Amino acid sequence: MVKDILFRWDEHPQMTMEELKRKVEQFKEEHPEMDIFIDGDERAICGRPQEQ
Repeated sequence: MVKDILFRWDEHPQMTMEELKRKVEQFKEEHPEMDIFIDGDERAICGRPQEQ
């Protein structure tokens, strides 16, 4: 399944885990139609369309 990279945290090395968790929640609120998740391999917050 295709995923979109919404935010790369390696571009923000000062970001804490708490800030990263808040960013995930923000994306979940902004994109309720998407499954938002952290992809450790990509070092990013990603999203993909929710399965129906």
